[in-house]
Amino acid sequence: MKQKSKRLLATVVVLAGLGVFFFLLITVNGDKKGKSEQPVVIARPDNTETIQAPPGEIPQPQEIETPAPAAPNEQTSAASELYRQGIELFQSGSTKNLIDARSALSEALFSGALTADQQEMAVNILAELSQLTILSPNVLEDDPYCFYYTFQSGEVLQRVERKLNLHIPPQLILKVNRIADATKIRAGQRLKMIQGPFHAIVNKSSFTMDLFLHREGSPKVFVKRLGVGLGMNGSTPMGMWRVALGKKMVQAPWNPPPNSQHQHKILWGEPDYPLGAQGYWISLEGIDENTNPHVGYGIHGTNEPESIGKAESLGCIRLVDADIELAFASLYEFWSTVKIRE
Repeated sequence: MKQKSKRLLATVVVLAGLGVFFFLLITVNGDKKGKSEQPVVIARPDNTETIQAPPGEIPQPQEIETPAPAAPNEQTSAASELYRQGIELFQSGSTKNLIDARSALSEALFSGALTADQQEMAVNILAELSQLTILSPNVLEDDPYCFYYTFQSGEVLQRVERKLNLHIPPQLILKVNRIADATKIRAGQRLKMIQGPFHAIVNKSSFTMDLFLHREGSPKVFVKRLGVGLGMNGSTPMGMWRVALGKKMVQAPWNPPPNSQHQHKILWGEPDYPLGAQGYWISLEGIDENTNPHVGYGIHGTNEPESIGKAESLGCIRLVDADIELAFASLYEFWSTVKIRE
């Protein structure tokens, strides 16, 4: 009798569980039928492309939330307002607003008055704006830094860059115009030009390098934040530097400093060569009282990408291959400055 009671009780429990399961299944299906089955369409900032996503799967990068503003005072309030305006312009979906968005967010970022969350958001949006407005072949209306130029018969890129006083390495002009060989440029060909120079700020505390455009008479424009490796025991000197004239090199030989375990010069391609795949080297020259006594410092690639974000170099500034390629193509000898700060 007891065994029959146990079987009966077990059957009741199973049936009850199945009943709950089917009830939930019907409820969920009913809810789904009540929602739209149409894909959600989201306009990109350049207004030329849309992204289609299934219902409930809207890409999060398009949903930008404004972090809480900084503590109320005149500077932080002004920066937060610029930040808000920049994001609204970026989200408007119109290419006509991208230059204004770039200007507002750059000014807010360079004010130094944004919160940490606002700064991170601004850096990410400005990097995307740079791809759309600076590092692409397109020239947007009212961009103070970019314009089209039509080559005349007999002109070559290097001479045109000097004639136009761009202070931009020819490598970057080729890169943004998707041209692999400068000798292939022909008379009548129209190329995008950028008015430089680029500059950089290295923040030791965060192990970052901020690339930006700044030409006299035009506002600073933030371009991209790169991760760096720095000198151990604080051996990367703070202060103002400039890119030394005639000392930017590809496949540069490496001359070990006195504190290195290596005693002899190492050439590109040899074992233990430390300057990355292409051997990019950007020599720096000190231009203030703190940096002027120092020699032999530079920005270079590395074969130790795991050292980025750490203080493990012999004093120079390390970048991974993709980032040193951009820095090398952007920083112009003598005109570009590099500020290293805490």
